[in-house]
Amino acid sequence: MNKQELLALIEQGEGFHLEFKESINSNLSKEIVAFANAKGGMILVGVADNGTIKNKVLGNDDKSKVQTIARECDPPIDINLESVHDEPNVFVVHVSAGLNKPYRCTGGFYMREGANSNKRTTEEIRNMFIDAERFSFDDQLCPQAEFSRYFVPQKLKRFFTEAKKEQSLSDVDTLHNLGVLKFVDSKPILTNTGVLFFVDNPSFFIRQSVIQCVRYKGNVKVDIEDQKDLTSDIITNIDEAFVFLRRSLDVGFEINSSSLQRQEVWEIPIVALREAVVNAIAHRDYVNRGTHIQIEVFDDRVSITNFGGLAKGFTKDDLGKRSAHRNPNIVDLLHRANFIEKLGTGILRINQELERVGQPPAEFDVNEYWFSIIFKRSKKTIRRDNSDAKSLSERDISILKFCESSKSRAEILSFIGISNTSRNYNNNIKHLVEQGYLDRTLGASSAPNQKYFLTEAGANLIDLH
Repeated sequence: MNKQELLALIEQGEGFHLEFKESINSNLSKEIVAFANAKGGMILVGVADNGTIKNKVLGNDDKSKVQTIARECDPPIDINLESVHDEPNVFVVHVSAGLNKPYRCTGGFYMREGANSNKRTTEEIRNMFIDAERFSFDDQLCPQAEFSRYFVPQKLKRFFTEAKKEQSLSDVDTLHNLGVLKFVDSKPILTNTGVLFFVDNPSFFIRQSVIQCVRYKGNVKVDIEDQKDLTSDIITNIDEAFVFLRRSLDVGFEINSSSLQRQEVWEIPIVALREAVVNAIAHRDYVNRGTHIQIEVFDDRVSITNFGGLAKGFTKDDLGKRSAHRNPNIVDLLHRANFIEKLGTGILRINQELERVGQPPAEFDVNEYWFSIIFKRSKKTIRRDNSDAKSLSERDISILKFCESSKSRAEILSFIGISNTSRNYNNNIKHLVEQGYLDRTLGASSAPNQKYFLTEAGANLIDLH
């Protein structure tokens, strides 16, 4: 490894496959065991939690200490040590997923979850590995999704935009470092996680990744008022799920008395809905191919359901108190992209948001096959502000409707029948971005493969027409 690759790893930050250790201490055995019990990973010795490289040369004696720590685990763990060219203060400990799980150190059993190594009881560890085949779905290779044909670089750029990080290595090296690409006979192969995040239509390969959105008339599943199946990558599906929810729920505006800024107000807090949607995507059982995540809107409630009950050994009483990740790689990427604020706190955040606005706590319908979270709909009407709707032209509204799914500048201008020039962009698209009704998938407006998508504010204006 060279220093540029090291700095790229540090910029990427700690995650499911990466840990920083400032020094060699007793906690190192915990990290080695946690990686061996999960999917493997790398430990950067000589790097502090904040990404700072410590000014201490690490020599052969230090490497011998690490080897001894790994051998004293039960059973012993094989590791590989790698030096960093031009950086004597750091070396890399490579830990593979163990073949003789579960492993323990003097402190007990540990499992890698997100960016943390969490302690587990013997029973919990055994239950996890009884279900080992299901636990590994997100790490399995998907060779039919041929990398050179199906990988979409713009989706990786969007991921780094969401993560607020810079990509400094090639796409292949970056995906490998994220743990979503492996090499087989020197050929890059995406894992199922890589397909779900970085392919245009993952449902072509993983048909159970579809999210079904339905708005019913009344309170029973009889008359369908609106329906949409979401078949894109995970991040796009999250965007489009909220486009559907915006047009299905009561969303208005209030003026903040201190800042005089207009703020969106949803009848069900958007933070709570977001946690529920992301939770369903992160924790569903993707092994079962005959089911889909369902987002259902009724007159009296919203129900978000995913296939896969609670992890073995967990009960409804554990919700909000303990966590286990059925798809740790998927969870890790959602966490890196800031869709999960703090691992294991989703249920608490949902109920805190509902309590904040005086609404009843969410209800949970859980069995061994399904997990549903149910929100009661508010009876009160939220005041809408339609002043902006009156100021926009019919062309503006048609562009907003056209961008309910992401569109390029060329597609938008072609849709309204004019040529793709900077002048036409400035006259027809730019003001919608500046007013917050459209947003960009990439940072700069001139970025190659830039696309524009409808924001919450834009969706609300559409509802008024």
